[in-house]
Amino acid sequence: MPRRRTLLQIWFGLFFTFVAVANGNLESVDSAMTMHAARALLLRSDSGLRPSAHGAESLAEGLIADEIVSHEAEPVPRYGKRGKNSELRYVWFPMGHVWLLVPCVALGEVLNRAFPEIEARYREAAGDNYVFGMFVFDQMLVALLLPAASGATIFLLLLLIALLFGCTRREAALVAVAVLFGSQCFAFARETLSDGPGMACLLGALYAVVCVHQGSDRRITLLLGGVAAGMAALTRYPHALMVPPLALAVLFALWRRSRPFAVVFFVLGGLPFLVLLCSVNYARHGSIADTGYPPFASWFNYPIWFGATKLCIAAGKGILWLSPMLWLALPQAARRAVPMQLRWLAWVLFAIPIVLFGQTNGWQSGQCWGARYVTPSVVMLLALALPQGKPFRLWPRTFRCLLCLGIALSVTSVIAPTRGVQQLAAQGVEAMYAQRLADGTISEADFKSVQDDTADHFSFQPRFSPVHANWSYAWRSLTGGFEDDNGKPRNGAQFTIEPLFGITSTKADYTKAPDRWEDRGFRHLWCRFFGALLGVPFWWLLLIPMVPGLALLWAAHRGLSKN
Repeated sequence: MPRRRTLLQIWFGLFFTFVAVANGNLESVDSAMTMHAARALLLRSDSGLRPSAHGAESLAEGLIADEIVSHEAEPVPRYGKRGKNSELRYVWFPMGHVWLLVPCVALGEVLNRAFPEIEARYREAAGDNYVFGMFVFDQMLVALLLPAASGATIFLLLLLIALLFGCTRREAALVAVAVLFGSQCFAFARETLSDGPGMACLLGALYAVVCVHQGSDRRITLLLGGVAAGMAALTRYPHALMVPPLALAVLFALWRRSRPFAVVFFVLGGLPFLVLLCSVNYARHGSIADTGYPPFASWFNYPIWFGATKLCIAAGKGILWLSPMLWLALPQAARRAVPMQLRWLAWVLFAIPIVLFGQTNGWQSGQCWGARYVTPSVVMLLALALPQGKPFRLWPRTFRCLLCLGIALSVTSVIAPTRGVQQLAAQGVEAMYAQRLADGTISEADFKSVQDDTADHFSFQPRFSPVHANWSYAWRSLTGGFEDDNGKPRNGAQFTIEPLFGITSTKADYTKAPDRWEDRGFRHLWCRFFGALLGVPFWWLLLIPMVPGLALLWAAHRGLSKN
């Protein structure tokens, strides 16, 4: 086991490195709503949001609450629901994630009051879209700190799990690099959704399971494993379905050593989080099972054979394209000739998210890199298969090739903003099918179905894949293709959908440049975003986290080399 000093160097080195390539603000609707819920909790000790008609504290809070109100009469409400005996609206996003954001928001509020001129500069730059980026420092700290901390924790846990399976220090580090940097998991170190913290907690529970399976009977290990499992479910509700298999794995391992009742410590670790979830649900909505999400049947009604196929092979979201290491791990986990402990657990944890989210129209997972809903499938399988199958020993060239390919794909997720690329992709989809409608090859009903869910189309078709579209988008950002000399959006198909997707149109709605100021000119990256607001060279800001990050990682590399 590496020294504690080396482990700390790894964690802080990765943390600073991830901060260096972090977003400057929240680029998804989900995370922005969650941040405002955390802000309401900080200011009023209640995460409920006030509609505009009931004294919203800010324009953004009123906008979010009004959006929830506007859909309450529909068969499937959106984003949340009204609280019991209250005019407050509660977003449906996991309460554990809301609580994790509170410290970031608290510090952001201090900075907002100390430097109000930054907010004013952003308001001037953002124009009509200012309300979506309000509270610049709140958004910045959430975007910088929590994803980076999640990514560093994920890497460290992957390394420790690999060590438990008998890998050398350098092999364990290689496994962690392959899983985090060579798969779609890398996005969790940058994106501001609940998936990153939830994945870190889920791996914490898996680490405890592997410890018990390898012979540890310590009560503290069982208890902390249960705590991690409970936190995973509270931070990311679907993870609750993965907790029972983890508990069963603990029970089976203890049963072999004639200590089955020790599993109670694992259960006790997670029990407080279940009680907390049920209590908050009841206080908000009058039912312990009501999280605010719509009924299961209203959302999970997509043919599973279509959804699961898309999750695997969709050009823009398919796990087999964005996580190349699966091409080695899946055959290894399937071959009985390859010795592998907890094989059944790897397959169960791989299958649960795919079976679940293969049934939803939103299989593409929204504003994110890859299909984030099923990234736990990828990570849990790789975490169990790679350190045991050791493909880096059996097929070193193939392993290196797939690892380099995975890292190249991960880099693609940094160079362009998800929100901006998806805006242009949605416009491109509508323009393409509008032309087909005009040609008479599709009906009005067909075109309406495309408009209802453009993401289903651009996430699946190769023409819109971010693997190439992000590079085109980055080139346009670098050369000023999205803005004129005055910094205003440069509209027109020749500047937007044509160079990215090879689609043209003369309709203004389909040919708009990225709406948000921060989605143009590489300002999605925090150093460019704040460099523009502060009037300083972006590379000055970039060096602040990058230098200590790389220095710590170099020191950690030397520590791991001393076997």
